[in-house]
Amino acid sequence: MGYLAYWNHNVAYYDWIKNRTIECRDILDVGCGDGSLVRYLDDGRRMIIGIDADKECINYALNKSDSNNVQFICNHFETYNFEKKFDAVIFVASIHHMDMTAAVHKAKFILKPAGVILIVGLARPSTLIDWAVEIFRVIPCIIMSKIRHMQSNEKTNMPVLYDFLTMDEIRTIADVLLPSARIRYGLYYRYLLWWKKQ
Repeated sequence: MGYLAYWNHNVAYYDWIKNRTIECRDILDVGCGDGSLVRYLDDGRRMIIGIDADKECINYALNKSDSNNVQFICNHFETYNFEKKFDAVIFVASIHHMDMTAAVHKAKFILKPAGVILIVGLARPSTLIDWAVEIFRVIPCIIMSKIRHMQSNEKTNMPVLYDFLTMDEIRTIADVLLPSARIRYGLYYRYLLWWKKQ
């Protein structure tokens, strides 16, 4: 597995992703940014593709990787024509950069039977419970971010967007397109979604 050059609220969930893709042989990281997750998952036994529309991110990812099992594509996920299907399609803080409904449809289409969709996402609170969770994770997040010397995406020159769907909107999309999806809150201002194609 690759070395992590920095830690932030997205990197915090790389082990959650790794543990759910152990048996996956073909993996797609959508909105791969600088390729850190691709490198982290690369164990020499499977093919991992990262796609991102940002040219600087892809150039950086290419310069940092020398693995024969890794490929990076500079293109828009929604319109790119993939020539293969995947055991896992992963979105880490990237699906809010797209139309979520269209992105999920595309992810399902390129997923093999028994493949998984994993989303580490950001959302605006909808309910009182959502707001309570948001409030209660502020102090632990601040403490852990200082302990781990957090390096934000802005500092690594990756594109950021703060226009999020609400949790209710995300739950509705999941109910319609990803029945039986598991959604839970993560500590670091993220929700975690796991869905397996039947």
